[in-house]
Amino acid sequence: MKISSLLPIAVILVNCSENVREPDSSGELPSKASSEPPFYNVYPNGTGALTMEELQINLPSKLDRLYTDEMRACLLAKIEELAADAGDPETLDPSSVAFLPTDGSWEKLPRFAKRSLLAQVVVSRAATLC
Repeated sequence: MKISSLLPIAVILVNCSENVREPDSSGELPSKASSEPPFYNVYPNGTGALTMEELQINLPSKLDRLYTDEMRACLLAKIEELAADAGDPETLDPSSVAFLPTDGSWEKLPRFAKRSLLAQVVVSRAATLC
């Protein structure tokens, strides 16, 4: 695996780790409003295959600065392709998509959880392919 393909993953992890909050002395987590919108969305009542309209991909500013226009286009195209290939989270065979559970637990998940997990897999996989 090329180092350049690991860079986007490292930036995503660093960006996520900046949002980790430690409890204060009372055990409460301090509130922290994010200045950036989420990396992607999933509609709570969505149906059918995930679409780019639903996901509303928002590259974090740190990642956006590292991505060339070509890499950004590749990422967005790959997310769209992988989401379309996976199909409807309600009817897909989880063994046909890498990283989804194949122990029977997928079928027990509510619709939103399936959509959310599939979105995570699609976005993560796309980042490794570009």
